[in-house]
Amino acid sequence: MLAERQKTIFFIRNLVRGIIWLAAIVIAYILFNHYVDIESSEFLKHLGDRVGLVYTVYFLSEIIVGMIPPEMFMMWSLELAQGRNYIVDLTLLALISYAAGIVTYLFGLYFHRTVIYRYLRRRYLGKFENYFHQFGGFLLIVAAVTPLPYSGICMIAGSANFSRKKFFLITLLRFVRFAVYGYIMYRASFL
Repeated sequence: MLAERQKTIFFIRNLVRGIIWLAAIVIAYILFNHYVDIESSEFLKHLGDRVGLVYTVYFLSEIIVGMIPPEMFMMWSLELAQGRNYIVDLTLLALISYAAGIVTYLFGLYFHRTVIYRYLRRRYLGKFENYFHQFGGFLLIVAAVTPLPYSGICMIAGSANFSRKKFFLITLLRFVRFAVYGYIMYRASFL
């Protein structure tokens, strides 16, 4: 009973953080739309044409514990990627994020005894490793749908030899997050 209550509190706390984070991103996006003239910025126009570069940066960001929030890439698709289909871009972003989670899971599974993993664990993942021992696969659910460091938690799951089948099924929730956040970003583009 106590464990279920702790899980609920943990999930709600991180969901609220996610909502606050999303609200801040949406406000920044609306302000960007109102105050930045994309057409007069050669840099921004050029960035819109560099699809391969943008996806590569996104993949690397997702592997390196989500350095750049996915919502920034959603904004890129909506505002800078002229002539591209937002739903296709959103789907690709979700697939890339899911793939990055798999890569980091495998890294944790096969390289958890290396110096690199020990450094990451000591520097960035220790707190989440404690949560993983406390909540198990539930932490993967929370990481898939909230701003917790998804790739880092996937790495921890791999290092703990978490079931592959469960991992692949649970982390499919990442697509739900992208669908919801992507829809909200799309609606914000009209404000």
